[in-house]
Amino acid sequence: MKQITGFTPIAALPESTGRSAKQRLLATIEWLDDEDAADTTNLKLLTAIVESILWSEESYNRFLQCGFDAAIELFDNSSQNWGFEQVILSPHNPRNWLRYKRLEKTPHQ
Repeated sequence: MKQITGFTPIAALPESTGRSAKQRLLATIEWLDDEDAADTTNLKLLTAIVESILWSEESYNRFLQCGFDAAIELFDNSSQNWGFEQVILSPHNPRNWLRYKRLEKTPHQ
């Protein structure tokens, strides 16, 4: 856990993250570990995302944008042989996710 939190105890996360968010983070870490994907790079990325919430909304939005860019690229590559309408309407298409739509409405710097 020290790799994830950078010596910041999970209990020190801001109140706004709520207990359920902390539990989801722990579940994500456990899932990464179960899939043998809990390498140093992935854990540092999770740390950066969690810490970005503490820095500023702008930092958090930049991390979200980076994650959405990666998700879109992965989706586009994995859906190359799909029909156009299937791609456009897919719930797996990050462009259809509400959080992505909200992020796209925020001004980028």
